[in-house]
Amino acid sequence: MPNLSDHDIRQMDEAWQSAQSESVVRSLLMRTLEDLRVARDRLGQNSSNSSRPPGSMAPWQRNETKVPSGDSQNEAQDREDAGVGSADETRMPEGTGPHRDDEDAQAKPSERTKAAPLPIPRRPGRAVGAPGHGRTQKLTPTHFEYKYPTHCAACQRPFTQERPGEAWTAWDTLELRPLSAPKDSAPLHLGLHIEVKRHTLMQQRCPCGHHTRARAQRDVGKDLWKGVDIGEQRLLGPRLAAAVVYLSQRMRLPRRKVQELLYELFGLEMSTALIDQTLKQTARSVEPLQDELAQQLEAAVLVHADETSWPESALRLWLWVLCCSHTVLYVIGARTKEMFDNALSIRFMGLFMSDGYAAYRQRPNRLRCWAHLMRKLCGVSESTDQRAAQAGKAMLELFAALMAGVYQAREQLQAMPPGHDRPAPPVLTHARQLGQLKALCITHRDAQHEALRSIAREFLNDWEAIMRVLSCPLLPLTNNAAERQLRHWVIARRISYGTRNLIGSNSLALLASVIDTCRLRGASVTDMLAKAIEAARLGLPAPKLPPIPAHLLGHAGALMGK
Repeated sequence: MPNLSDHDIRQMDEAWQSAQSESVVRSLLMRTLEDLRVARDRLGQNSSNSSRPPGSMAPWQRNETKVPSGDSQNEAQDREDAGVGSADETRMPEGTGPHRDDEDAQAKPSERTKAAPLPIPRRPGRAVGAPGHGRTQKLTPTHFEYKYPTHCAACQRPFTQERPGEAWTAWDTLELRPLSAPKDSAPLHLGLHIEVKRHTLMQQRCPCGHHTRARAQRDVGKDLWKGVDIGEQRLLGPRLAAAVVYLSQRMRLPRRKVQELLYELFGLEMSTALIDQTLKQTARSVEPLQDELAQQLEAAVLVHADETSWPESALRLWLWVLCCSHTVLYVIGARTKEMFDNALSIRFMGLFMSDGYAAYRQRPNRLRCWAHLMRKLCGVSESTDQRAAQAGKAMLELFAALMAGVYQAREQLQAMPPGHDRPAPPVLTHARQLGQLKALCITHRDAQHEALRSIAREFLNDWEAIMRVLSCPLLPLTNNAAERQLRHWVIARRISYGTRNLIGSNSLALLASVIDTCRLRGASVTDMLAKAIEAARLGLPAPKLPPIPAHLLGHAGALMGK
């Protein structure tokens, strides 16, 4: 915090200064210099020496700063600038200003004080006789499917296929289909087309006299998913719905651009409300996969974690990511220890890579991201406080020497023939630098310079987690795995400004988890989403996630040097 507030500075005019003694002026000068150093250090912060993301820098400054390895857009919460109204928004409303005031002043007193009549409240809903809104594009079905009842609803007598029936309702479904390919010897025809299928529900008369109708499967949304119903009677088929979700979530296209793209490519007219409804229904379809994701993440050898701010209407929440080599899990909620424990069970005993957030410190076998610490040391070394800058530079040189020792040990392990003894780890070969760095942290843990004191205490509090990689050089040095996963959704947040309600937040977290998990495993995202949508509409159990490739399972053992 600054020593002098704006309120204090406004009172220190020339008359006040001339009335003070020399000792008071000298004391004021020291406090002013301290405030000036803090302000200059803050002005000199960028993505290479602080937690500021590269996107916060001006365009002409981005090429001047070299971002170190392990750069993160979201080590802490992203700082978003408040929007400023345009010139059109700041213009005075029509009919205001001096000229209107003069007219009001000349008006009769009775006219100025007369109250405006209260508007008559309008009944909710469509007015009687008003034209309705429905699909204007006419669809011509090319395929037909009939669904008959299996037994009588009254006497439970089964129906036979020979017994005639009659249609009582129907609906059309649009589905993506690949172009039909000729025989294997002929050239392959690549491409997609939209197929229109008419589903007809039939009714049959039982000898008991009862008419039984076939019905479409439907599951009404309750609790969290209130208003999000899933059923067979949908306009978009499973594959077309999966393609809409992929365009919106993975390609970050707004609803109107998805609408425009489908019209340009296929001539299909679709409302934005249908697109939004499809996203929520797909999220509800993949919700059963969340437990499978959590179980596979809990069984992993190494898990990376990070978080970034996420606005949900007026709420300020956080988007958490937990990922390993083959699984990704996103959760949107408060930035609390309870939220983190709900996402990753306390039964997890593997290696855990994170930043310095206090909620992570209770987990055993923790690793710390060295890129975060390196940037903080760069910031201290560039301070205008000479003593703090000297101490920060010394700590930075020692820390860089330890990092070089880790990279050197990795090269030796990779080039070592099988069967040979392993070389000494950096914790032994760089014991002198390690001791000097710890001594500097102990010396400056109570320093007056805030940034120096903070980084020294951070090293001492997480010393074991930071230096664990010196005993096993194959362990990761940075938290890039989690930060790369978050980067896509940080860009999406800047485009969409977050979500509006709880259903939207849960939908985004569920869909993002399935999409990024499929991408890590080299599986088709649209195939997985289409299978989940089809199973949910038919009332069947959700399909399993794509299998984990063998090379991703072997990667975890390689980190431990096995």
